[in-house]
Amino acid sequence: MKKQVSLLIILMVISQIAFSQINMEDSTVRTIAYWEIKETNSYHIALESFEIIDNDTSNWNEISYVVDMEILDSTESSYEVSWTYRDFVLNLGERDSAYQNLMEKLMTISEGSLVKFRTDEYGAFQEVTNWEDISEFYRKSGDTLKSMFGNIPQIDAMVDQTFTIYRTKNSIETQSIKDVLQFLNFHGAEYKLGEELSGILYSPNVLGKNRLETQVYVLLEEIFPEDNDYRIVSFSEANAEQLTSETRLVLKTMMPKATEEELNGLMAEVGSLSNTVENVSVIHGWGWPIYSEEIRSVGSDQKIKVEIRTIEIL
Repeated sequence: MKKQVSLLIILMVISQIAFSQINMEDSTVRTIAYWEIKETNSYHIALESFEIIDNDTSNWNEISYVVDMEILDSTESSYEVSWTYRDFVLNLGERDSAYQNLMEKLMTISEGSLVKFRTDEYGAFQEVTNWEDISEFYRKSGDTLKSMFGNIPQIDAMVDQTFTIYRTKNSIETQSIKDVLQFLNFHGAEYKLGEELSGILYSPNVLGKNRLETQVYVLLEEIFPEDNDYRIVSFSEANAEQLTSETRLVLKTMMPKATEEELNGLMAEVGSLSNTVENVSVIHGWGWPIYSEEIRSVGSDQKIKVEIRTIEIL
């Protein structure tokens, strides 16, 4: 019996070494997904957001929920993954009662909603595969919400604005699945302890993919071999000049009849623009993030919107 137990332990150790992404000999890690079909994990996600105007904080709110992640399929070149959303909890602080009532009903409708996406063989994000279902789901949900409130024009406009991010494949992939993108932020690359990596990437925005030039820095801060995990951080900052030109294009798209003078006035009101993202994650050797915190700051010298999202395995 003892020999059988010892053999089992040896086989487990060999298996872990064979698939481990942590190499202590050269202090490197590879963030690669080693996921099995039908494998599942659940995560608690909390999103805190607020605005900063003249050093004062306003419009604070927090939404938390649970995601059940399942590996639907696995091939030599990809993973098919599903996220099912549940257990929403909403705290809107001092927001008005009408908005709070609308958001509470939205959370109820969103219970059990599903996002399916594909990654490459390393776990790096590729695309949302059920975006048409998502778009149709929220179109119907929007109609339901409008009916609930008696088709009041002010409420209808608020619903339409809230659901804008679900209208197209691009808007869903760039605006409504930030939790998925944060989860997979480091997948698909190799990192060396204490060695800062930097480079230019092209990020998507509301106008399309790969439009926004972004300076990115990544640092593997610490390796914990006893736990088979590691802590890694990143910081990215969008090109300020390009951000300004892209914002002008967005305004022109939203206001096609606006004159150049009117657009110039709006841009002057907006001020100098910035868009930064900070991420710190602890990732297990099998490619499952254990904890992740991301801080997004988007705005100008007039107003900054901050989003702090934490993802924690249950």
